[in-house]
Amino acid sequence: MGHLLLVGADSTIGQSVAKAFLEEEWEVWAIGRHAERFASGVQWAHTVLNVADFEQMNAAAQALQAHLQSLGGRQIDAMVYAVGDILAQKTHEMSLEAWQRIMDANLTGAFVATRVFSPMFSAEPHLFFIGALTERLILPGLSAYATAKGGLEVFAQVLAKEQPRWKITVVRPGAVATRFWERVPFRMPPKTLQPDDVALRILEAYYSEQRGNLDLIPE
Repeated sequence: MGHLLLVGADSTIGQSVAKAFLEEEWEVWAIGRHAERFASGVQWAHTVLNVADFEQMNAAAQALQAHLQSLGGRQIDAMVYAVGDILAQKTHEMSLEAWQRIMDANLTGAFVATRVFSPMFSAEPHLFFIGALTERLILPGLSAYATAKGGLEVFAQVLAKEQPRWKITVVRPGAVATRFWERVPFRMPPKTLQPDDVALRILEAYYSEQRGNLDLIPE
């Protein structure tokens, strides 16, 4: 049994990740905006409205630290960052607030989560960041989303060089059947991944110690 920190536990993929790890008898600690969406069975939960807000996330880290100390000093074996947001709007029409929202969810929050929870990581933790097939995102209206996901990949590459004992994986799924499609004027492709498929591949990648990019292509 391991110990998983799941940031974005209220997302569709986050819910599936929690279920997959719980079925493997992991202990799952959940963070997200909507606690009512957390998977049943998570052993600790904390609500954070903005994962890019350092003070909010630091408070969550302090709360988790106290919880782990009460359990005898357990550590985080794996962290999955499953927060995301998307916007389809041309650059010349986009507000700074909209741009920042997409950056916060997809990129800045990943940095903040890594920063505040790293003191609780085990000696060789495995960090998973939900990315995207960025080469397929070079489309009108996706400047913020594509830039954030591209930045996430570079962030992960640098982090892997800074911390060679850490296993860092950017999960790059193709189309996934989630609520994201309700926010963009694109039609869902006929071939999509299910959130459970993504979750199982993350679990497999943990056990196989896969690093780098993990591309998931719908068949």
